[in-house]
Amino acid sequence: MSQISKRIAIFIVVLTFIIILGLFASALVDPKTQVDTKMPNMETPVQGKEIGGLFIEFEDGTNESEVKAILENCNIPVNYSINYNSDIMPSRYYIMVDKDKIMDIERLVDEINLTIPVKKGSNYVLTVTERAVQDKNFLAILEKNNIQVKKSIYCYVYLEDGYMSWNPDEDIPRIKDELRVNEKVLTVNQEMKVNDLFVEFENGTTEPEVKAILENYNMTMNYSIDYNVDYFEDKYYMLVDKDKIMDVRYELNKGTNWTFPVFPDIKKENFYIITVTEQAIQDKNFLAMLEKNDLQVKKSVYCDIILRDGAKDSIWEIDALRIKNELERDKKILTVSTGGSTQ
Repeated sequence: MSQISKRIAIFIVVLTFIIILGLFASALVDPKTQVDTKMPNMETPVQGKEIGGLFIEFEDGTNESEVKAILENCNIPVNYSINYNSDIMPSRYYIMVDKDKIMDIERLVDEINLTIPVKKGSNYVLTVTERAVQDKNFLAILEKNNIQVKKSIYCYVYLEDGYMSWNPDEDIPRIKDELRVNEKVLTVNQEMKVNDLFVEFENGTTEPEVKAILENYNMTMNYSIDYNVDYFEDKYYMLVDKDKIMDVRYELNKGTNWTFPVFPDIKKENFYIITVTEQAIQDKNFLAMLEKNDLQVKKSVYCDIILRDGAKDSIWEIDALRIKNELERDKKILTVSTGGSTQ
């Protein structure tokens, strides 16, 4: 082989080595974080997911462009997708109260109107119940104090895992802390794993009916049913027409321990579900109130739906919430709540 041919061969070998090295190095370099507003299909579970996403609640009026900008400033080291104004997590009504006025508003805090204040910067955020939003007297008090009822915007941020260049145990708390100091962010929570759905059915719902209802929904995973579980206290409830709710609530406030403060009224179609105590149904005054308003107290049926994702004894919260939202549309279902959550 001539000297020139040897030099050409050596040049080709070196060039090939450089190209291979370049490709290998580019594979190791952490790719620039990509933002995609298209979410994975929420109708089916996200397969192979190891890291929970983020549920972020923004102030009323925060648009999608602002959400993107806020997240881009948080230095999220992996690709992520944004489900803007997600219907998986229902928006809530809230008020923002200056710290100097909080004492004037705290007297309204109860299960009917407001939740306990949560500090945000120099203000306090209080959740307003849906029924309070329709209460003219309550709204008049807010107007007197120059306070407006607002509606939050929930977003779900799906984080792609599998990257070697980040440490979720360190990066996710940092991201949450950075988001929480933003004035437009109300709350930030990492997605959990859910073991159970506790489903409360109407009085008289049989086990075959429960099975048939669940089979009609796109559960997309294995599950088992514990029917009419006894590890909950007996729960009594009544259905009140939405046009009568204010009058009935006024009557209920006259009694002592007739309702449970921990169970707010729940709106379902044209009715409100009000939970009442066992003590109430033994009170002659309460029973007279029922008769006066043509109401009946019933006893619900609690079932524990134990969820499975393959060999795992849990599913991701985003999937559990999708199922919860679907089930709550059924006429025989009163409430659905998640249980056994872990990260």
